[in-house]
Amino acid sequence: MPFALLGFLRNRGYEADHLKKLEKVGIRNGEVYKVAEQHGSWILTRDSDFRSWHKFVTHNVSGIIVFTLSDTTTRNILDMMRRFLKKYSEKLTSKHLIIIDDTTVKIYD
Repeated sequence: MPFALLGFLRNRGYEADHLKKLEKVGIRNGEVYKVAEQHGSWILTRDSDFRSWHKFVTHNVSGIIVFTLSDTTTRNILDMMRRFLKKYSEKLTSKHLIIIDDTTVKIYD
């Protein structure tokens, strides 16, 4: 995910971190779940492996947002996140698996 997303989220009052800043570059998905569990964090990713409902419910993460966008530019990711927060920000208060694609937002409990 782009570093600009960190600033975007922090400017809106959300705590955010990046695996690169945590010196966790290149770790396996299982480790990503562990880092998120340790920090009580959401996972924001473009990696479609995180769409797995089974893995979502078996890990104690705050939630997961998967971006499955055809346009993965920083500007588009920030725009999609802006639109998501405008409409669904209350969904970030409890655990959800959220999939944002070009035209829809799917939210699973």
